[in-house]
Amino acid sequence: MCPGVQESLQFFAIAAMCQNRGIGVLNTLPWRLKKEMAYFSRITSEAAEGKSNAVVMGRNTWDSIPPKYKPLPGRVNVVVSRTLDKAPDGHHVARSFSDALSLIQPLVDGGQVDKTFVVGGAQLYREALADPRCTRVYLTEIDADFDCDVFFPELEPGQFQLVQEEGVPQEVQTEGDLTYRFNVYQRISSGSA
Repeated sequence: MCPGVQESLQFFAIAAMCQNRGIGVLNTLPWRLKKEMAYFSRITSEAAEGKSNAVVMGRNTWDSIPPKYKPLPGRVNVVVSRTLDKAPDGHHVARSFSDALSLIQPLVDGGQVDKTFVVGGAQLYREALADPRCTRVYLTEIDADFDCDVFFPELEPGQFQLVQEEGVPQEVQTEGDLTYRFNVYQRISSGSA
């Protein structure tokens, strides 16, 4: 990298969805999966020594987090909202997804933030997946249908491929009567190096 030239911020998306691509209903998760929540916490929290990760979320996602978990601990929380006036203590509010990434860039450049994750909701996922800087999607796929009113967007054919990542369990997970898989999709390079 040339001195004085910022490295373009790359980021990831992480979500859990059921077979009909549902991710939420009435501003809550339609399932209770403790192992999946622990996986989400681990993936979004593990950072290089001395750094934290950033999580970017929309206002409804922020509102859906139980108060005892707000802000998500050990991570820089950025809430995208045009109406929220007060930032969570020690965290940030951005007016748009683009503003959120601009807010995080100096934290990455300054060595405070390691990885950035988009954690919901549907509109931010759409924006993230359309952005070539979104290089990975951590997608828990639940083998059941739930009534949902919010959905994860389709991954465009030819843009992402299923990959294996060290530390991500490959085997089918079971909780109660539900089964699911932790899948990781890598953006397919356009061939330019």
